[in-house]
Amino acid sequence: AVASPKFQDSRWVNGTWDLSRFGNTGGAVDWDAVIDAEARRRKWLEDSPEASSSEDAVVFDTSIIPWWAWIKRFHLPEAEKLNGRAAMVGFFMAYFVDSLTGVGLVDQMGNFFCKTLLFVAVAGVLLVRKNEDIDNLKKLIDESTFYDKQWQSTWQDDSPSGPKK
Repeated sequence: AVASPKFQDSRWVNGTWDLSRFGNTGGAVDWDAVIDAEARRRKWLEDSPEASSSEDAVVFDTSIIPWWAWIKRFHLPEAEKLNGRAAMVGFFMAYFVDSLTGVGLVDQMGNFFCKTLLFVAVAGVLLVRKNEDIDNLKKLIDESTFYDKQWQSTWQDDSPSGPKK
């Protein structure tokens, strides 16, 4: 039996990209290079499918790449997913506002409230890319309210109110 060729790249280590090998001159990760390498790997797998095994598990998750890097690379699937979600949320919001107020889509474009809802929808799609992002936002809100409660408690008087006897 002839062994099928395996994907080979010195930066591909243990089923993921070794991000330390994608540094630019400033020492930061060159996300464009990571995206290019992953696109080449996926193209190679399309052209030369290989059998998967638990020994050579692929653990690379494209969600580790920052959202702004995907936005710059609009032609890739992650950006298409974000754009599709934003379009669906935007359409739903336009339909929702139309059904509540009777203001049509064209009239909504000149309305400040509708522009604000559009901004919230797009920001929400960018912030919540997967379910774990919602949990992270909840933790952030809990932490900020915890610190606010601590701050407020430092200003409260510890002595009971009322006249002293």
